Amino acid sequence: MELTPRTGPESEGGDAASVAPRKKRRMSLPALALLIAVIAVGGFVVVQALGSATTFYRNADEAVAQRESLGVKRFRLQGTVVPGTIVQTGDGVTFEIAYNGVPITVQHVGDPPEMFKENQAVLLEGHFVAAGSTTYDSDLMIVKHSEVYKEEEADRLNQAEVNGNVPVTTVRSGS
Repeated sequence: MELTPRTGPESEGGDAASVAPRKKRRMSLPALALLIAVIAVGGFVVVQALGSATTFYRNADEAVAQRESLGVKRFRLQGTVVPGTIVQTGDGVTFEIAYNGVPITVQHVGDPPEMFKENQAVLLEGHFVAAGSTTYDSDLMIVKHSEVYKEEEADRLNQAEVNGNVPVTTVRSGS
């Protein structure tokens, strides 16, 4: 009894010449176009995600010190809302934030989050209205609103409270 595996065409009882050669499969033009489109869309999504991830992050005092070099480039800005500065406008809200006692006037377009209030730590995304200006145009506002955030970012929030010269209060979700 022979236990050798039979792997070639001659193992099926014929010779190698009687087996027709396989045709190479080529991708059809519509399938190739679809593959290229999927790769292009995927690349676009990755580039957009990386662009958002590389947005600069500055505290208010750092942004004021670097306002000439920042110009009108987009960056994220952190500070604490200064009491008595919140004014509702037709298309949003104007207020001041401070960090290390350095204020910046913010013109936010859009409705602020429900948790937005005085003495609230905020993270904004936008740009200075002009190079050298201390007025910041914002179109994205994030406010701290849960104990989970407080626990995960305790060191950073404590530093913001001390350096912002404004107490940071925590509001629990659902209350």
